[in-house]
Amino acid sequence: MNDPVRSRPNFTPRSIATIVVVVLVGAWVGWTALGEPDLPDVVASGDPVALPAPGDFPSVSLDDFTGILAGQEGRPVVVNIWASWCAPCRTEMPLLQNAADTYAGEAVILGVASNDDPREAKRFLDDLGLDYPNVFDATGEIRVALGVSAYPTTYVFGPDGTIKSRVNGGISEQRLAGLIEDALR
Repeated sequence: MNDPVRSRPNFTPRSIATIVVVVLVGAWVGWTALGEPDLPDVVASGDPVALPAPGDFPSVSLDDFTGILAGQEGRPVVVNIWASWCAPCRTEMPLLQNAADTYAGEAVILGVASNDDPREAKRFLDDLGLDYPNVFDATGEIRVALGVSAYPTTYVFGPDGTIKSRVNGGISEQRLAGLIEDALR
């Protein structure tokens, strides 16, 4: 017969300490990897630039983009980086249109097409019947400055012109509304 006392592992204080250290380091690495990285330091700045009129789809530089943000001072701006080839972008664009309609006058929804062909991007907007403001990041400098790593990516700029949050990948209607409501407070 086996002696139940002899079949138990023999832990020494040193082996217990090693296990505790490994677990703590593993937890820290996991927390760090899953935590949200720092938000980019893009802010509303420069001369204010008006939002494009419905149906317009201008190419803009990073300076133009930050000027558009500056032109909206006092209102939150939801910036959605998208591309016509992105299936999740197609899914969430109607949600953004709904938010633009719901929060008209209180918050701004601004689409930024990037890493795309401008003709395809314009066709994409027309096919979906979107009329909230959209611009084209022809050089990719907006995408780079914002640190976009996934399509779509949504940023919420507060009324003060600084980034308050980022969502990599698709966004739900509830999460979008929650982020806008938080920015309005």
